[in-house]
Amino acid sequence: MLSATVFSQTDTIPGYKKSPYIPSFNIQLADSSWYAKSNLLQKPTLIMYFNPDCGHCQLETEDIISKINKLKGLQIVMITSREVPEVKQFIDHYLLQKFPNVIVGSDTKRFVSHFYDVKFTPFSALYDKNGNLVKIYESGIDFVEMERLITEA
Repeated sequence: MLSATVFSQTDTIPGYKKSPYIPSFNIQLADSSWYAKSNLLQKPTLIMYFNPDCGHCQLETEDIISKINKLKGLQIVMITSREVPEVKQFIDHYLLQKFPNVIVGSDTKRFVSHFYDVKFTPFSALYDKNGNLVKIYESGIDFVEMERLITEA
């Protein structure tokens, strides 16, 4: 009975707590090409899970854009479970194609949301240049702290 309880509790641990590294994601971009973990450069990375209709996600996207010059050393991967046409609309609305360090794509299989056990959006995970988890932001990014962590990473 005790082993069954321990086993069931283990199943509820989010993937990022079991494996504190960038997960092997695969997302479809607005041009229908694919982007995966293997495409990342060896530099600090922010994985941001978002919903295009989410007001907080829209505000956080605007914050990222307003601070993009300070975030040039960071690759930002924005992931949603929404379909590619909605991704393209979001990219076009915020002119995200102008920023080479921002990638936006669709994870229709919801691998990323399950890996992080996302309950609210936006949800972000910051990784150092070696792909090691530095910080989870479950309720919005603390940009001052994130800039400090990127500098230290």
